[in-house]
Amino acid sequence: MVTVLTRPSSDFLALLHADMDLPHNRYLNSPLLQAIDAGVLPREAIKDFALWRWPFQARADLAMMLAHSSFLEARDAAHLLSNAYDEILRPKGEGDHPSLWWRFARACGATDEELHAAAANPLPEVAGFPNTLREFATRSAEEGLAAWYADEEQLPEALGGLGYALRKRYGYRDEAIEYFLEHVRADVGHSDATEELLLRYCDTPERQYRARRAANVTLWSWLEMHAGILRALRRKYGF
Repeated sequence: MVTVLTRPSSDFLALLHADMDLPHNRYLNSPLLQAIDAGVLPREAIKDFALWRWPFQARADLAMMLAHSSFLEARDAAHLLSNAYDEILRPKGEGDHPSLWWRFARACGATDEELHAAAANPLPEVAGFPNTLREFATRSAEEGLAAWYADEEQLPEALGGLGYALRKRYGYRDEAIEYFLEHVRADVGHSDATEELLLRYCDTPERQYRARRAANVTLWSWLEMHAGILRALRRKYGF
């Protein structure tokens, strides 16, 4: 039996942010991101990073992004639709995130055949992250909202820094790293809008508990996705 104390909404958000600021939940503490930021990965390993992370983008679908809209009032579901449009529903090649990652992977030297093969045979840790988001999105409003909020709140900093490192350390042009730059622009607005929904839907102790649990598991899953890629890179390149 878990004891959950009633807290005002403002206190709940403070707790959620305190969870996100724990060292083991910080995306910037990912050893893979730190290795790229320091420029210690072999250049050929960047291609493998692009290939092995691609299955996450290849598996991004409406169930992952919109399933929790069924728990929301109609006026609130519009935010999720806007987010889904920015991420995956734009016309292909016009800024949708899968196309942007595909462009990055091609700039790293990956072929279409290699990308298709990677999508069909993902690392377990990479397949696990979209499954985590999809699972929480199908459970409740508070869990779906908190999972996406925890993820998107950190992405501008983490992926923005990663894009800068790819430019500075490895010489990639802005066109190639547009995926990372787009997250800096888009996710700030996404997380701000989700925060307003969290304040309204996490209105009981039980909902606040479920939201914090979803947020923490989602952060672990994102970091584990990148840890799995780094383990595979170390096995291949021996560093």
